[in-house]
Amino acid sequence: MVAPYPRTTVTPDNGRMADSRPSEPQPGDRDTPCVLVMNHNREASGELLAALVRSGFDVREADSLAASCRLLAQVRPDVVVLNPLVLAAGGVELELLEGLQRNDDPVPVILLVDDVHALDQARQLKIPFRDFLLRPHSPTECAHRVELALLTRRKFRSLQTRTEALQQQVTVDFKTGLFSELHFNRLLQLEWKRAQRHQNPLSLLLVDVDNFKTVNDSTEYAFGDEVLKRVGQSLKANLRETDFAARCGGDEFSVLLPQTSPAEAVQTALRIRQRISGMNVQSGSYARQVTVSIGIDAFDGRTAGTVDGLRRNANKALQEAKRRGKNQVWLFAGNEHEGSSG
Repeated sequence: MVAPYPRTTVTPDNGRMADSRPSEPQPGDRDTPCVLVMNHNREASGELLAALVRSGFDVREADSLAASCRLLAQVRPDVVVLNPLVLAAGGVELELLEGLQRNDDPVPVILLVDDVHALDQARQLKIPFRDFLLRPHSPTECAHRVELALLTRRKFRSLQTRTEALQQQVTVDFKTGLFSELHFNRLLQLEWKRAQRHQNPLSLLLVDVDNFKTVNDSTEYAFGDEVLKRVGQSLKANLRETDFAARCGGDEFSVLLPQTSPAEAVQTALRIRQRISGMNVQSGSYARQVTVSIGIDAFDGRTAGTVDGLRRNANKALQEAKRRGKNQVWLFAGNEHEGSSG
């Protein structure tokens, strides 16, 4: 973004705009929308520039590709008006415009074209939020199109913000602050592929709060939520930044440990089990000693396997941990289970 441009005589000067002040604030220090006129065809542009300034924009003109490159190295404009030398896909001008674009914040482009044939060509270009003006066009019309382009950009960014907020809700479990099951499933798929590609180990822990139903049945749901929150905090406290923890419905949690061998996964699980078993949750008139059961399976990065198989085996280990008295950690190992109660 750029600052208000003074209402003075506007003259193009090799990619800069002249004004009456001794010095101009650097691009990016100001709030007025910046319009870059890429006048590569070097047509008379004084009336157009003046009309844009009267509309309240900070206007920059570049009368060559070199001047455009210099300006774009200084400022990212809010709208581009392109009077092209050659309007063609794969051209240098289009590469400059494509380099400006971001998925979350595209820069609208208004193309000046000579005839209907050129308009058909322009419509094939893969530039988001592009608009067109057929010559002869009035400077006032161009200024109006710039205003509409800015309005479209603002609406898009507002929708992006709302979308990101909704995605955050889907990504994060609101009760625990851990990842949601949906997001964890995406991460699991990505990490599985990464482990296969680099032949790295990958371990999965399934964590279940022991006797959680009796907690909900004998207390208030708010207390049950506090138990889940405290368990989530304990998981976070015992994981690396590269690990992932999620609440996967009810009282069940999943932990993904990239580049972690079975032995290392067992040690992590034992540490989690010990921390939680020493935790006394209190809220209001309720208090509970909480324990968890943990099942583990690991992928070595080399043998054949599937994500579903990893989940299935970790769940079998979890059921074995519960069968053997709960508050246990068990590792899946083929038809047998190797485990430790810590």
